[in-house]
Amino acid sequence: MINDRAVPGSVDKTKPEPTIQPRVKEMLTPSLYGKGVRRVRLIQTHTSWVFIAGDFAYKVKKPVNFGFLDYTALSARKFFCTEEFRLNRLLSPEMYLDILPITEEHGRLRIAGKGRVIDYCVKMRALPQSAIMTEMLKRGRVGFVHIDEIARVISEFHQRAERGGQVAQYGSIKTIKFNWDENFAQTVEFQEKTISGAAFREIKEAVVRFISEKNDFFRLRREEGFIRRCHGDLHSRNIFIADRIYIFDCIEFNPRFSCCDVSSEVAFMAMDLDYFNRHDLANFFIERYLVYSGDEGILPALNFYRCYRAYVRGKVTSFQLKDPAISDQAKRRAKDVAGRYFQLALRYARLITARPWLMVVMGLPGTGKSYLARMVAARQLAIHLMSDSIRKQILGIPVDEHRFEGYGQGIYTSAISQKTYEEMLRRAEVFIRGGQSVILDATFLAQETRDRCRKLAKRLGLPVLFVWTDCPEDVVVRRLRRRVTSRSLSDANIDVYRAMRTGFTPPPASQDLIRIDTRKPINRLLDRIEHALLHL
Repeated sequence: MINDRAVPGSVDKTKPEPTIQPRVKEMLTPSLYGKGVRRVRLIQTHTSWVFIAGDFAYKVKKPVNFGFLDYTALSARKFFCTEEFRLNRLLSPEMYLDILPITEEHGRLRIAGKGRVIDYCVKMRALPQSAIMTEMLKRGRVGFVHIDEIARVISEFHQRAERGGQVAQYGSIKTIKFNWDENFAQTVEFQEKTISGAAFREIKEAVVRFISEKNDFFRLRREEGFIRRCHGDLHSRNIFIADRIYIFDCIEFNPRFSCCDVSSEVAFMAMDLDYFNRHDLANFFIERYLVYSGDEGILPALNFYRCYRAYVRGKVTSFQLKDPAISDQAKRRAKDVAGRYFQLALRYARLITARPWLMVVMGLPGTGKSYLARMVAARQLAIHLMSDSIRKQILGIPVDEHRFEGYGQGIYTSAISQKTYEEMLRRAEVFIRGGQSVILDATFLAQETRDRCRKLAKRLGLPVLFVWTDCPEDVVVRRLRRRVTSRSLSDANIDVYRAMRTGFTPPPASQDLIRIDTRKPINRLLDRIEHALLHL
């Protein structure tokens, strides 16, 4: 049940509430946690102490009051420990193990001992900090298989999440406007510090316009039950990638931050991946969430919610500039991080009301079409649909699993290729109708497949650009030899390239086609494509 108030009951202000706050140092004593524990590490956030002792972690809430969160009373800390335990076990039951009292007996602290209860903690399974998804992203260790699993877990979580009644109120236009008004009010002072005045005004204008034009959309999402009690803080810092995916630390303290359209939660994860320059993973997460959930309604407001999530991260990081306890060096770092989030929010804001377009990147294997398509998608924040990925998705094969089979054999028969193109075009239509620009990435050997793209664009009333990637065979040979150790999803080799080349019908010259020599510097190629898009 939703509870957005402090727990019932009054606190005797004449007598201090018990808390471990003055005895945090004592909580670092290994013997407090049982035999075999030799060292205790402390990780602090602005709301919690986390004591890592051996195979377990003990999370204690700080007795703080930030307005939106109030842990000052012992009864409140007990209540919110219970809520944290209950909600997080919906996602990671193997990680959240128990709620334990911290007691004082004969002047000494005990975990679940006798004596006076002075606090409570959530006992969790401890996982290595190197397994946090953020750290793995920095090391390039997060792959499509991980993103697929995260999308599946979140989709299933959303399907059984609390909805209706009190939850639905948080999806109202009134609440959505309140959240944005609060954001703008709290960031006015950071203009020309972490966000430029021009960016502030442009984002605000785009947001206000979108909300005013999408009243019916927000109302239908609410009426159809897509406002759920979500995780509320779904980003890579709250995910472990270990023997399985562990999603943890969902918001328990204020339903205004956790009750939202599931689209907002999907947007948060996608935004976080974009922030770490992994737009390819962000694309794949959205694509797979759609497959698992079937909820195409997340798309019309996806950029709106990505803008919201990036803006909130910029705002919260900006608050560090006012914290007297933070060093000047940390403040400079916070200023840079906040600025990057606000720049990302601005990019999303520009997409909120932009007209979508369709791009078809075509060419033989090894000519650089997938790399070019991925780079264009990252620069334009467009959806990148790859035939190499979709083919394996529809066959239930992990997309990064290689099947080095001959041309027209195995999973590359003409029948499977036809199904792949049909599914790619179907998904393209779904994304475009949801307001997203789409890049199709496949060989498009036959004129018939290219004609189908033009018919799709004409039916949807949007411009289309064909980009034909080409380069000499010796360049292709070098690239395909390197592909074995690269991140490419393609299975094509030299033999496949030569077999496909014999059946390739070069596209005739047309106004919607540009031919790209991929030997040239990538930035020059991207500028040329961007110029062509502006003049569609």
